[in-house]
Amino acid sequence: MSTGLVMEQERGCGRAEGCAAPAVVSSATGSATEPACPVCAGRRVERVSAQPRDYEYHVQPDRDLGVFVCDSCGSRFAFPRPRATDLVAFYPPHYHAYNEDHGAVARMLVALRGRARARTYLKLCASRPVRLFDVGSGDCRHFVELQRYGAFDCGGVELNPAMAEAARARGFPVTTGTLEELDVAAVSERYDIVTMYQLVEHVVDPVRLFAQAWRLLKPGGHVLGQLPCVNSWEQRLFGRYWAGYHYPRHLQMVSRLGLRTALVNSGFADVRVGGALHLQAGLSLQNVLVGRLHCQARMRYGKIPLYSMLLCAAGPFCLLEYLCGRAGMMNFRACRPKQPVQRGDTMREPGQ
Repeated sequence: MSTGLVMEQERGCGRAEGCAAPAVVSSATGSATEPACPVCAGRRVERVSAQPRDYEYHVQPDRDLGVFVCDSCGSRFAFPRPRATDLVAFYPPHYHAYNEDHGAVARMLVALRGRARARTYLKLCASRPVRLFDVGSGDCRHFVELQRYGAFDCGGVELNPAMAEAARARGFPVTTGTLEELDVAAVSERYDIVTMYQLVEHVVDPVRLFAQAWRLLKPGGHVLGQLPCVNSWEQRLFGRYWAGYHYPRHLQMVSRLGLRTALVNSGFADVRVGGALHLQAGLSLQNVLVGRLHCQARMRYGKIPLYSMLLCAAGPFCLLEYLCGRAGMMNFRACRPKQPVQRGDTMREPGQ
C-alpha cells in the first residue's frame, strides 16, 4: 500500500522475515505466553510493521507495547497486556478528557452530542427516572448535561481517583476503579442503560467488560457505546498516525466483526453496529504534523493551537467515509434479553 500521503504497509511482516514476536512475558498474567486477540480470542496474529507512538502526550510505557493484528476478526491490540494498575500512568494530568476547554468547535459538538444522546436514552426507556451507569464517567459533567433534558438517575465507575472524587463532589455515586474489577452484586440488574463511549478500546479485558455490563442491566436493558473502527478508510490512509491508535491508551483497536462477536458471545441480543459521523481525522492530521512533519507547536491538553482548524479541514473526508460505510468511528447498541439465551439443553449467562 504505497499510495496516499501517509499510507503505510502495516500488515504483519511474516515469520519468514524474522519479525514475528517470540514468546514474551505478559504483564497481565505474569507468565510466558503467545499473544491472543482480546476481542475474539483468536490466536492467529501478526505484529504490524508500522508501530504507532504517542504523538499527543509523549507517554512511553515502561514496557514497549507492540501492536498485533488478529487474522480471525481483523481487530488490532497491544501486547504484552498491561495490568489494570498500570493504566493510570498512561493518562497524564493534562489529558484532554480531564479538562473542559478544547476550543469553540469542540464545545459546540459536545453540546450537540449530549442533547442527541439524552433523546436516545429517553426513547429507549419507558420508566422514569432512567437509571444509567457510565463506564469511565470522569468527573460526571456530562451527567449534569443529561439532566437538563429529562429525569436521569446516574452512577458510574472511573479509573482516575481525582476524577472519581470530583464526580462524587457533584453528588453522583461513582466508584474508583474499573468495571472489570468492580463487585456488581449489590447493583445487579439495577440499570436501564450502561454506556461506554470511547471506553472499550481502553480496557485490559473487553470480554469481561461486556459480561459485567450484562450483569448491571435489567432484563431488556441496553448497552450503548462508541469507539474507533479499525477497518476504516481513515486507518488505511493515516497508518501509524491514525488517531484511533491513541497509543498507549488504546489497548485494542476493534473491527466491526470483532465488536459484534464479543457482544454476542457475552450474551447480548439485537446487536447493532454502525458507522458514526465523527471528526477523529482531525486528530490524525495533527499526528501527521507532530509525528511525521515534526511540528513544534506548543500543545494544550494534547492539542496544537490549530486543532479547531484541523477539525474543520477533516470534515469533508469524515462525511465521505461515513456515507460510504467506512467511517473511522462506530456506534454500537445491544440489549440484555428479557429471558436467558437458550443454547441446547442449557440456559447460558455470561461467564458460563
